[in-house]
Amino acid sequence: MFVCVDDSLQLAIDCVAALSPRLSIAYGWAMTPRAVATEISISAGAEGDCPIEHCSFHQRPDVVPADPRGTAVNGFSLVFATPEDPRRLVFTLIAGAAVLRADLRDPGIEGDLVKATAERDWRANFALLHDCTANPALAPLLAYQHRPLGAFAEWLARLPAMRGRAENFGQFAMVEALASPAGEVMVLLRTASPVPPEAMLEAAMIGYLHGEHGGSPEPVLVPLADWHAGLLPGTLAGYGRIDPGWLNRLAAMELVVQAQLRPEEPIWLRAQPQPAAIPEFLDAACRRPPLASLAAEAGAAAGLSLLRQVIARREAAFAPTLAALAAPGAAEEPAAAPRLALILGADDPTAARLFHVTAPEFERRCDTLLVMGEAADDVAQAFARRGRVTVLVGHEAAQALRDAAGRSGVIAVDAARYAESVAYGRVEDAFSRPLGAAEVARLLTLHAVAGCGTALSDSLSRLLRLRRSAPGELPFAPVPRAWSSHHVADLVNDHLARLWTTGNAPAIRRMEALPHV
Repeated sequence: MFVCVDDSLQLAIDCVAALSPRLSIAYGWAMTPRAVATEISISAGAEGDCPIEHCSFHQRPDVVPADPRGTAVNGFSLVFATPEDPRRLVFTLIAGAAVLRADLRDPGIEGDLVKATAERDWRANFALLHDCTANPALAPLLAYQHRPLGAFAEWLARLPAMRGRAENFGQFAMVEALASPAGEVMVLLRTASPVPPEAMLEAAMIGYLHGEHGGSPEPVLVPLADWHAGLLPGTLAGYGRIDPGWLNRLAAMELVVQAQLRPEEPIWLRAQPQPAAIPEFLDAACRRPPLASLAAEAGAAAGLSLLRQVIARREAAFAPTLAALAAPGAAEEPAAAPRLALILGADDPTAARLFHVTAPEFERRCDTLLVMGEAADDVAQAFARRGRVTVLVGHEAAQALRDAAGRSGVIAVDAARYAESVAYGRVEDAFSRPLGAAEVARLLTLHAVAGCGTALSDSLSRLLRLRRSAPGELPFAPVPRAWSSHHVADLVNDHLARLWTTGNAPAIRRMEALPHV
């Protein structure tokens, strides 16, 4: 629908759709005289005014006014409350003394919101998607017509998608996306030419919640608690972090990325981050692009600067929690022995035979057994056939361990070391020091924010070494790997050391006295 008063006051309604029985949305644009006060409103006639719940504006380069100096053009996305099934809906635009009205119930107005969203300016779509994370009134957009991703479904389906790492991806020589266990993401867009100073990088996160009773994951917008974009000589880099409260609920996540090398060249993509251990995640910030035309020293310096900024943000976000978990009295053992046992590192299917023989050792010590590892199902069967303890694997086991954090202790057993204990006739040694409730919480937190490997058993071993205060042994040394440089290794080593020893004064003194590994 298009209505106008003259060349300086015009209004177009591109789409109107109901988001719910009492909430609607309108897309369109308005042309108004510059330096003239304007006002918009929506009325349901005798049923009263319709409160505007959200209004955002964007550029409309496709609309060219007759007098660009004297008039301004703005596209809009307008969400407003309505009476249920209103008979009238009138959009009113006031500019100075002039008034312009449009009937939003006109049958000629597009009513297919999914189609209209896909066909309009994608920068406006990204802005609206971003706004959805902060304004609850926009939540129905993602659930529109009960379809996954709602009103954004067709638009998002048109965006190029990648997982982990991709070379020669559109205008970029390489695109990489990583996710840490702590709910962090790193996006790196590497170019074949220097990145201009006006370049920009933004992102919005879509999370997929675990479906109930094995159902399909439900997509939701997850707000980024932190976002930092950096410009390197040959890379657009972005670091983001979500609130830890989301981690237990998410089955997967993806980033909707809007990049801009130059104002007239916006770029969009959907990136599914590849899970990475913390050392690999941090090293990615300094990984040099394979571009011979760029100054290597400038690239290295910029990469180290980005890494330092990421490390500072991580320590500001995570150190307070680690300090609280390491506070005096936090690691006290529970009054009664824990009745929850955890088998870590169950990676060898043949180990099921060992646990079948020694199952009574676990059954007299626990009521619930959690099994984690590549062969968790095989090991779990050795206990499930006997039917004397509840056995959980996979997501259910991980959730049960999270639920235990801060509430109950855990008998934690590493499968490989347990086999050694059995071989040497020292089975009791494997069960001698259960983790207290607070230590379970600390283990999970340390693994997420400072784990040196993907396996929880690796972090458990480090925590036990830290608890034993073994002299000359550092619990935070990263596993051997290829680093971008010695400078990166030193920065990451120091960072992990600070996290592992936060609130632990004896460990800090040992750290200062011992060389890096």
